[in-house]
Amino acid sequence: MTASAPDLIEPVVGFRKWRLVRDRLSSPFIPLRWEEAEVHAECFPANRTLLFGKGWLDEPHRAPHPDCKCGIYAYHRPPSRGPIPYLDRITGIVALWGKIEVHRDGMRAEHARIGALAYLADLGRDHERRVRYIADGLGVDVIEQSELALAAQGYGKRLPAEMIP
Repeated sequence: MTASAPDLIEPVVGFRKWRLVRDRLSSPFIPLRWEEAEVHAECFPANRTLLFGKGWLDEPHRAPHPDCKCGIYAYHRPPSRGPIPYLDRITGIVALWGKIEVHRDGMRAEHARIGALAYLADLGRDHERRVRYIADGLGVDVIEQSELALAAQGYGKRLPAEMIP
């Protein structure tokens, strides 16, 4: 007997980290700037040089692909802040849709839209102002990082537990 995956009608909510580069959001590991709140995954040729090509397919394809590392990454739960907060990192909530590759700790999606960016109160008012400036430019909400999990309910449904390996 073969089990089929349920169709997901609504976007799936996830959490991600970005790197701050000159008051712009950038993916932390690949050279992709988030110029708008909504992005669509592509397996860029430049990605294929990362990790010496290990884990990336050589030929162009629709992202995410099960045999490649491409796609828009998100965690199932808010990422931990770690012992030392980084001034050049921002976390937030994303709604994901389209093709989604699900993994134990997170997922890779075809499409994503930022719902909210989070500031870390411990980093002071300048950090909060910087996050608000970026969020205003993207037209997204701002929340305190400790509120990520609770606030996520307003941006989509969590992936059902039975779908997480």
